[in-house]
Amino acid sequence: MKIEILTENTVNRRGFLAEHGLSVLIGAAGRRILFDTGQSGVYLHNAGQMKADLNGLDGIVLSHGHYDHTGGLPEFPPEQLPPVYVRERAFEEKMTGNLDKGTLREIGIPWRGGRGSEKGAASGAGFGTAPGLLSLLREKGLLRFTGEREEIFPDIWTVGGIRAAVPQEPLPNAFFIRKDGRLVPDCMEDEQLLVIRTENGLAVSAGCAQLGTLNCPERVRQAYTGQRLWLLLAGMHLRGCTEERLDATVEGLRRCGFQWILPLHCTGIEAIARMRKEFGEKCLAGEAGRVYEL
Repeated sequence: MKIEILTENTVNRRGFLAEHGLSVLIGAAGRRILFDTGQSGVYLHNAGQMKADLNGLDGIVLSHGHYDHTGGLPEFPPEQLPPVYVRERAFEEKMTGNLDKGTLREIGIPWRGGRGSEKGAASGAGFGTAPGLLSLLREKGLLRFTGEREEIFPDIWTVGGIRAAVPQEPLPNAFFIRKDGRLVPDCMEDEQLLVIRTENGLAVSAGCAQLGTLNCPERVRQAYTGQRLWLLLAGMHLRGCTEERLDATVEGLRRCGFQWILPLHCTGIEAIARMRKEFGEKCLAGEAGRVYEL
């Protein structure tokens, strides 16, 4: 399995760029999958620096409908676009902030449909900074809405239906969607995992794990009973979390028995440092430009 980190919050090599976002090129099971596209064309710049060829990809998987994971897709050369796998609810109007203080800001897909209209998104109406991208995907048959467990290639799945099953990981309370003209809590039903079966076990990738770092492997264990968890590549949404939450996450990951853990993006510096201390060489560094062959 080959992992090439194209976009990440951090970078440690000359000539590379960093941004708040995530994009990873994954080669496994005879396929090449781009997992998320960051918020801009940074992933294309870094791919050029790494000589990572994005032509002839088998697919692009979008983990959820936030700008920092989907915003770079309009920069992808249109003639080279492969199928794009995404949950339909990713196109909802998404907000974050303090509802009571009126500090909400938009964080949804920049090239989604008309403001506040899921039907507008599905029809390809109004595209903000990326005119026609959604229409192009639909015209070419490249927009693939995924279900709760979708085998997109042999031994490669997208897995949704993540639930708040672990007590230490309640639903996030700072995200909202607009529904029937009013703002309601976003339960992140659009979030999906990329799961790949390898000869060593299951490799699990999560964009932000906003429903909980431990809830993600818990969902995989439910879907693949008795199969070994081998790799976790994830933004873990632990930045600024409590010490109790971090303790529970570390212990939970230890029980999962992953051979490799690759914390990225929204995991947060303190949480990553703790995992490096706890898991040693099993916890891989994740700056943009890193390449792993596991």
